[in-house]
Amino acid sequence: MVAYKIKRRRPSRASEAAVAYKPAASQSRQSPVVYHVTVTDRGRFVLPVEVRDTLKIRDGDRVSLTLEEDGSLVLQTREVAIGRLRGMFKHLARPGRLASDQLIAERRREARMEDRKFREWDARLRKAGK
Repeated sequence: MVAYKIKRRRPSRASEAAVAYKPAASQSRQSPVVYHVTVTDRGRFVLPVEVRDTLKIRDGDRVSLTLEEDGSLVLQTREVAIGRLRGMFKHLARPGRLASDQLIAERRREARMEDRKFREWDARLRKAGK
């Protein structure tokens, strides 16, 4: 049986990932708040109400749970996970250019090339048929 220790890397991780999350004034940033949860026989556990309120998680919301190499678990809401993914690919975006516009221009170039090849092929067939 493998036992994983749930450990927070930095107490400010949630606020770095999403500006909308603000800890309650009573929570000190010097020491992380520890919550104890019990895992049931089916592998389920209940997030304490303080965590759900802080992360604005409501009934039915989907969250992602990431197992880090050091054995720690990272819980993220969908919005935070999507924001992190966007941040990972932000360096690929060029200012003032949309990826959708680039894709449309590429498709139009391909369509023109296919049309030109078809016209050349059709002309060769007509020439051979005469």
